[in-house]
Amino acid sequence: MSSLLHICADENIPHVRQAFGTLGTVETHPGRTIGASEVRDADVLLVRSVTSVGSKLLEGSHVQFVGSATIGTDHVDRHYLRESGIAFAHAPASNADSVADYVVAAVLLLAARRKASLADRTVGIVGCGNIGGRLAQRLPAFGMTVLRNDPPLARAAEDAGQDHAYVSLDRLVAAADVITLHVPLKREGRHPTYHLIAQDELEQMDASAWLLNTSRGAVVDNSALHRALQDEGIGAAVLDVWEDEPLPDPALVRAIDLATPHIAGYAYDGKVRGTAMLYDALCRHLDVEPKWDSQSVLAPDRPEALRCSPPDPRLPAPDYAHHLARQMYPIAADDARFRPTLAQGADERAARFSELRTTYPQRREMQMHHVPATAIPDTHRRVVEQGLQVETR
Repeated sequence: MSSLLHICADENIPHVRQAFGTLGTVETHPGRTIGASEVRDADVLLVRSVTSVGSKLLEGSHVQFVGSATIGTDHVDRHYLRESGIAFAHAPASNADSVADYVVAAVLLLAARRKASLADRTVGIVGCGNIGGRLAQRLPAFGMTVLRNDPPLARAAEDAGQDHAYVSLDRLVAAADVITLHVPLKREGRHPTYHLIAQDELEQMDASAWLLNTSRGAVVDNSALHRALQDEGIGAAVLDVWEDEPLPDPALVRAIDLATPHIAGYAYDGKVRGTAMLYDALCRHLDVEPKWDSQSVLAPDRPEALRCSPPDPRLPAPDYAHHLARQMYPIAADDARFRPTLAQGADERAARFSELRTTYPQRREMQMHHVPATAIPDTHRRVVEQGLQVETR
């Protein structure tokens, strides 16, 4: 690479100019419009999940380093990059807390709307990596029992002669009151996840069960889910990801209890963390000293902005948690911003879907917030500190 790099980047990567501008010139584009002409003269390509990276995009370009500011890499042909000698980096776990916050906030919102207790409910976590693992630690604070499904991790444990608590998908969908999905999209291989939840799985679910998908849209058969909701075959659904993004089926969106435009991982802290991980990886690749410090943009302008007001201590645990959670993340507002797009034409809806992601308001992770320790009654302390991960001080 030359000393002055030409860097092509998704405009949704925060502070990408500020960080990577220390290494060269940065040109940004909407992620869905990054094509061969945009990357032809680039040395470095920085993307998020909406840009497919492979031979079709990179053949004939000067790109020698690809970075994806995401946990997942199913949008990147890593075999092609290896064969082409193109270095690759991504951001594992960067936004795991953000997605876990989304799931916690969504479950609390559903419970509040239905006046339902979470105590003694069983939550099935499909995919127990960075996100699923965090949820397995947090959700028991609300009184929930956890079932885990992760065939690759189960197989790894068995190959190592270790005991494990992973269960089959059939057992999980039949037993769980709440199912949350955290798997990559794989159409082939030993453990494919394309339409992992389809008609058969939906029919096995209890009619009152809740389904949440924050992984990839095609992990759930959207048509089958729509039919199940119409037939009252399941109790509730929360989708942040959709088949045919950025044009999800409007009828399905209307049927969903909580619908958002692929923003579960969009907490500011996680996105900045992703930028920093790619920046550090490129600096290591170039063998240069990093000059940009992400901590300079993570400090809040007003520390009091992250201070929460303690709810009424007489509230039951789920209501107490919901009142506190919506101060940190008013998840219903994301749904409210998304639904008006359904009345628009296809082109307008697609553009608005992308715009909602580009202009997403700043949200901080729950763990960045704090609440006076003396205001938290002992009966709610576990919910606050372990379930919500709010700092008490």
